[in-house]
Amino acid sequence: MLHCQLLQAGEIQVVVGDASRDGVGGTQYCGLWSLTSKHRPFNAFGNSYAGLIPGEIRGKSPVLECVDDSTCALVREADAQYPVNVRATYQAVAPYYVDHRLTFCDTKDMRRAGCGFREVSWCCYMNCPEDPRIHFRSEGEWFRYISPTHGVGSNIAPAYVPDRELEVWPETQGRRPFHWDRIDRRFDEPFYYGRLGDMVLILIFDKPPWLRFFCSPTGGGRSLLPGQSCPAWDFEWVIPESAYAVNQGYDLQVRLVYKKFISDDDVLQEYRCAQEALARQKIEA
Repeated sequence: MLHCQLLQAGEIQVVVGDASRDGVGGTQYCGLWSLTSKHRPFNAFGNSYAGLIPGEIRGKSPVLECVDDSTCALVREADAQYPVNVRATYQAVAPYYVDHRLTFCDTKDMRRAGCGFREVSWCCYMNCPEDPRIHFRSEGEWFRYISPTHGVGSNIAPAYVPDRELEVWPETQGRRPFHWDRIDRRFDEPFYYGRLGDMVLILIFDKPPWLRFFCSPTGGGRSLLPGQSCPAWDFEWVIPESAYAVNQGYDLQVRLVYKKFISDDDVLQEYRCAQEALARQKIEA
């Protein structure tokens, strides 16, 4: 059985792998095992972790499917243990993009107890950035942020969704999901970026009203940099009760940009170009 595939396009090399690799937390790290560039051969993601890890297949033994030289997918069929049909596709696109699409369909109600909404999350465990913050637009200017500690101030909601329409998390006994602690600051547009040396990693999303960012200063484990930890730059979709149904298919798309950092304005230009590309993909799908 094939467990990983190398994808190359333009300046980047990507290794996509299933959940067979025994990382820091066991066999759960499916997604981007590695992301490197001609400009930075150091893996962007933790070597015993991964990036763009969909929670719908994490630790659930997805099967790797090779589509072509630039595209592969991680696939899992619904079963009694986890009744969700999932397909996560990764495509390397020149000069420095990874286009990712998650399609899934719940065959049973998969909402958390006490939640009318459905959460779908991704994790990105970063590899030793000097600056652990994510950078996004907020109140018309750049805002640069990492939560002060794991599970505190970790969730960031969009400014264009009224507070009354945001999900309300239930009161629970014991440990709560670490991203259930929201800051007052909101993001203006559906993208954020982080810095890795001279590189920038930008994540750009479709379906803006459903999008939430969340982060952790220590989620990626120990750093090679003295006295530092590696952050997790994560995100999720929150499907509202009015849009959720069992046996209904959902399609969520992300563009990852990994290139040399030029400026904040260049990041904004990449965001605008990606939004156009995502719109074209919807039309073609």
